[in-house]
Amino acid sequence: MLGTCLRLLVGVLCTVCSLGTARAYPDTSPLLGSNWGSLTHLYTATARTSYHLQIHRDGHVDGTPHQTIYSALMITSEDAGSVVITGAMTRRFLCMDLHGNIFGSLHFSPENCRFRQRTLENGYDVYLSQKHHYLVSLGRAKRIFQPGTNPPPFSQFLARRNEVPLLHFYTVRPRRHTRSAEDPPERDPLNVLKPRPRATPVPVSCSRELPSAEEGGPAASDPLGVLRRGRGDARGGAGGADRCRPFPRFV
Repeated sequence: MLGTCLRLLVGVLCTVCSLGTARAYPDTSPLLGSNWGSLTHLYTATARTSYHLQIHRDGHVDGTPHQTIYSALMITSEDAGSVVITGAMTRRFLCMDLHGNIFGSLHFSPENCRFRQRTLENGYDVYLSQKHHYLVSLGRAKRIFQPGTNPPPFSQFLARRNEVPLLHFYTVRPRRHTRSAEDPPERDPLNVLKPRPRATPVPVSCSRELPSAEEGGPAASDPLGVLRRGRGDARGGAGGADRCRPFPRFV
């Protein structure tokens, strides 16, 4: 009986610890979220051009011909026919101001960031702001929507499945931080960027011709100075061999 109670107590403690650990270290990987499996791109087109609605990091909303990480959206239903559109990469809500202009906001407003979704006879969807009575549109023309009239250009959307690899949503592109040797000195106080000096031999400045054997004297019988090297020249005189040895010079 005591052993059974101990096992039950250990089981309860393990369960409580696991829940505490899960709360302390939540899963922050976006790829494991449930919404990442249902990414959607809103496609709109005319007879000449076609775009996908995308929300940038600064909140700017525009269109792109091809799917990008910024055109990947998460569309969630709030109630019957009411949806909220969020940029999957920027985490910004698609919102509308009182003039019908759309933008991406980090803060959700039920009046400005919630839209009524309607499906037209041609199979396309329109998204209507219940407060401002404008349709979400990538076109410049902004007018209040009236049932039975043709929607403005680039306001009819078709939901497309995401084709952008999920790897692109969390892979950070490497940034190169390089500097040039021509930068101002204050940007390189340790002289790291300056090229290292190279050692180049300097021509011998004290070289002289060997005496001819016809001149006579000790130099004639010993033109290479082999016999005289242990005397005056070896003591470091002015004409010593060590004094005439070329040294490298840094240029």
